Amino acid sequence: MSDNSAALPFSTKFLYGFGSIAYGIKDNAFAYFLLFVYVQVFGLAPNLAGLAILVMLVFDAISDPLIGYFSDNTHSRWGRRHPYIYGSVLPVALSFFLIWDPPAGLSQNELFWYLLLVGVGIRTAITIYEIPSSALGPELTQDYVERSSLLAYRNWFGWWGGLAMWNLLWIFVVVSSQNGTQDARYLPETWVIYGIGCSIVMAIAIMVTGVGTHRHIPDLHVPKAATDQGQKSNFFQGLWRTLTVSKNYRILFIAMIVCWGASGLATNLTLFFYSFYWELKPINILTIGVSLFLAPLVSLKAAPMLAASIGKKRTALTFFTAAMVVENVLLLLRVLDILPANGTTALIGFVLAFHWMGVCCVIIANVTVASMVFDTVEEVELVTKTRMEGTLLAARSFAQKCMSGLGAFSAGLILQIAAWPEDARAGFVEQATLNTVATTAIVASVMLWTTGIWLVSLVNANQESHNERLRNLATASD
Repeated sequence: MSDNSAALPFSTKFLYGFGSIAYGIKDNAFAYFLLFVYVQVFGLAPNLAGLAILVMLVFDAISDPLIGYFSDNTHSRWGRRHPYIYGSVLPVALSFFLIWDPPAGLSQNELFWYLLLVGVGIRTAITIYEIPSSALGPELTQDYVERSSLLAYRNWFGWWGGLAMWNLLWIFVVVSSQNGTQDARYLPETWVIYGIGCSIVMAIAIMVTGVGTHRHIPDLHVPKAATDQGQKSNFFQGLWRTLTVSKNYRILFIAMIVCWGASGLATNLTLFFYSFYWELKPINILTIGVSLFLAPLVSLKAAPMLAASIGKKRTALTFFTAAMVVENVLLLLRVLDILPANGTTALIGFVLAFHWMGVCCVIIANVTVASMVFDTVEEVELVTKTRMEGTLLAARSFAQKCMSGLGAFSAGLILQIAAWPEDARAGFVEQATLNTVATTAIVASVMLWTTGIWLVSLVNANQESHNERLRNLATASD
């Protein structure tokens, strides 16, 4: 077995992270597009669209830990993770395409069920890839800072994958809108093309990570204790013990759900605010999207450096707080009517700058918290004598899905409370309705963010405690 504390080569980090393009595309689509498209393009009521996306979380709560547990206890010539990575390719591609192409003429109830069932399909399929793939991280390295670096690559590819497809979509919308009589963002055909393109890219990305990391299978950190006890323990008892034995893990699990739910509220309303509150043209949205390519570069370089210099906990607290402020300040200023008018260069500049800063803050905080979850693997191993990366990292996957689930439900509820009009178009929604949406969103966002920040403050872990656990594990294995 190779030295798990040594620095990983660039190629390993690159290939490990590349598959996150698939998750990034799915995450970007569910966080920014899904609610908007089903409400504004397919005509589903906001509360029903939000409810369908929320109910998907019920299935996620079951599938995420189960897939993690099964992966942890899989024994094959391809190791514990790669059978799931390869097996997810076709289900991910097919289900993602179908969600953007519902049959024509469906009633409200039928469209609700279509969204729910196909949505469960894509989220389960991506989980089959994401959790085993994520679990490779703690197996590839045990180093405290190197894990943050590994996650930085993973998040970089995730963000760039989502942003690339975002910008290609808006290039298509800009060109189609100029050549046609309608804004292409409201046309069903636009989203069918988006679904086809994304499905192909997602399948390729997953295969690259599977094939690219295959050579590491013999060197992955899988102690014998994990194999022996994993086969003997009662399934549900072992699953429950793994998920609850660490207080830090329990706190981080809940904190991630709350914080990603807060972030999801903002992302699910982004296109509504872009289209109706700020009245941005497709070319304006494309400009913002292109600028965001720099955000992951800055953030993912900064995250490991900050973790090494001021610690992971302080980094997470600082940037979650900054995200809360940045996400809400422009909405508050518009409600108070002290921003430049819509359509002005100044207003577009403000929206671009604050969206850019918000993305940076969220990336840094999320990478750091995910790395803190990585560090609970050894904390749990000391007590249970098992390596259960997949089960533990189901928390990260489930929390990410809360970004779309809780976020979409909250956003749909807010739109329903504000009596959002059917077939709404920019310039024809009353300002009172828009201000109701903005004000309610601010209150909900601040409540969620402050709760999540408080929870992160309760975590009791640092680099010294992590290194001490590694020494104890090394002593126990001698």
